[in-house]
Amino acid sequence: MRRRLTALLLLAATAGCASLPVLGPALLLARADRQAREGAWQEAVASYDQYLARYPDDSAAPRVLESRDTLAAMLTARTELTRRREEVSRLRDELAALGDEGTWLRRSGTRLRAEATVLRDEVIRLRDELTRLRDERLRLREELTRREGDLARTRQELAAQQTEAERLRADIERLRTDIERLKQIDMQLERKR
Repeated sequence: MRRRLTALLLLAATAGCASLPVLGPALLLARADRQAREGAWQEAVASYDQYLARYPDDSAAPRVLESRDTLAAMLTARTELTRRREEVSRLRDELAALGDEGTWLRRSGTRLRAEATVLRDEVIRLRDELTRLRDERLRLREELTRREGDLARTRQELAAQQTEAERLRADIERLRTDIERLKQIDMQLERKR
């Protein structure tokens, strides 16, 4: 408080006298310290830099340099903290999005597992059907082979019967011829009597 009052009195007493070599550094330093206390840290750093540029050999220069470095470090830390908070917020948003995506993936996985079960059951049913159809095809091939054998035997029997029929026709033809001859002989015998 005392320091503040002194700075204010000094400021009032030397208004317009900032060019005096003794009061100039004190006023600039008071302004920089006031800015630092009020939280105007960037302005305070600029004022400290101005002080150090104008009065590098002043007795307060080491304290000013330390205050300036502390404020600059605080500003850097505050900027870094803001950046980190933004990054944390972004990461939280990403985490929420990933959580939503994970929920969606879990639901999709459950749905896909159910679909896979249905498809597995369908594959099993189709395999059973394929096995049944293969067995049926095998049975039909055996039946076809049996019927082809029957057909071959029937053809042979038909061929044998046709041969027999041809032989019988030939026999009948011979018998007709013989009957005709016998009729002619009989007619000749009848005439002779």
